[in-house]
Amino acid sequence: MSDQSNYNPSDDPINGLKPLSNGDGFSLPIASHDGLRSHDFSEAIMANGLPLEETDEDDDDEEVDEDYVAVDHDDLNEYPYWLRRPPVRQRSKLDDLYPFVQVLTESNVDDCVLVEEAFPEQERCSREKFIYRLGRCPELCLGLFTLPILSEDEPKPRPTLVGHIIATRTASPYVTDKAMELPADWQTNRSTMVDGEIVGHDETGRSIAIHSLAVLREHQGKHVGSTLMKAYIQRIREAAIADRIVIIAHDHLVPFYQSFGFENRGPSKCQFGGGGWTDLVLEFSAE
Repeated sequence: MSDQSNYNPSDDPINGLKPLSNGDGFSLPIASHDGLRSHDFSEAIMANGLPLEETDEDDDDEEVDEDYVAVDHDDLNEYPYWLRRPPVRQRSKLDDLYPFVQVLTESNVDDCVLVEEAFPEQERCSREKFIYRLGRCPELCLGLFTLPILSEDEPKPRPTLVGHIIATRTASPYVTDKAMELPADWQTNRSTMVDGEIVGHDETGRSIAIHSLAVLREHQGKHVGSTLMKAYIQRIREAAIADRIVIIAHDHLVPFYQSFGFENRGPSKCQFGGGGWTDLVLEFSAE
């Protein structure tokens, strides 16, 4: 699949948010509807034109980078080491992907279905849900893509989606089963309410409910998940479009989300995928 035109719809503002990307010059193709969460840290991508904040793991490298020496112009030849030494930070596995982040659209449904296979089958988002969520609130869905460096005579390949975050809005301070559901009449009605609660995406909700943070199996362990989460949090915080981000996770992943500032609010009432979840909340209003 390829897009032969010069127009890239991902360049247009979506619901007041400018698409986020540092992959300028590459267009994502438009396709029809038919057509790990991992504990990682990285500084390899850019968010809103600014480098991501360093994590604690990189603090030592930052201190070393500040080790400069003042050199008089007359003595330049006496300091070849200081002037020529390579960067201290070691190249990571994520660097080898040449990653960039981009808002997702309905053209990425097939890519998202493939990435979602990282989860157990009962916990995966269905293709129909991807169509609904990417069509209804694409500004809340972010992907990390890889595109290798090419020589001038090589054709541009289609970027590969390595990891994604899929989310909707909810009025609840936690993820609920109704927020996770697909409205039965989503193709004909903009909003569906059952028992006093909006089913699926609630356009007026002040909580961003993350339904999926997934990474292709072959790229897990390369700092993709945490890099993507870090970029996503920074984007939502700077846009000031919500009071909080909420998510559910199994117990072994609670420390991962706590490392980003999420608070453990105890067992979740959500029974999606068989239950056994923990509620986690990252509040913006208190910052």
